[in-house]
Amino acid sequence: MRGLVPVVASFEKCAFVVEQDLAPGLAMNTVAALSMSVGRFVEGIVGDPVKDAEGRTHTGITAIPLPVLRGAAADLREIVLKAAALPDVFVVDFTAVAQSSRSYDEYTDRTAQVATGDLPYVGVAVCGSKSAVNKLTGSLPLYR
Repeated sequence: MRGLVPVVASFEKCAFVVEQDLAPGLAMNTVAALSMSVGRFVEGIVGDPVKDAEGRTHTGITAIPLPVLRGAAADLREIVLKAAALPDVFVVDFTAVAQSSRSYDEYTDRTAQVATGDLPYVGVAVCGSKSAVNKLTGSLPLYR
């Protein structure tokens, strides 16, 4: 698990913010990568399996809202730094360093060379109460 501890919390909302100038394919990749981390480390975010009218079971999906928003690089940096200071908010960031690395070891090595405030953020996921998530992301438009 590379030193991370699973978050055990009940969140009301998670928002994903993607850097507004990313190409659509890179934006989708960013949200997918962030979603994997949120799904792994935020307990209870995925609902129970659901049965249809024929009794067939469908794997559970997210049980809370997950808006995908757009923001400038400066917005993402501000969200990452502010969210990290809030004890009741879970944050996952995704950088251009991660997106351009060919292995996790390369990503780890390259990230170790850059200060937090200088990382080139291309996406961030923030989970918490509706009010906390809205305070961090509420002014940003939906990704369209």
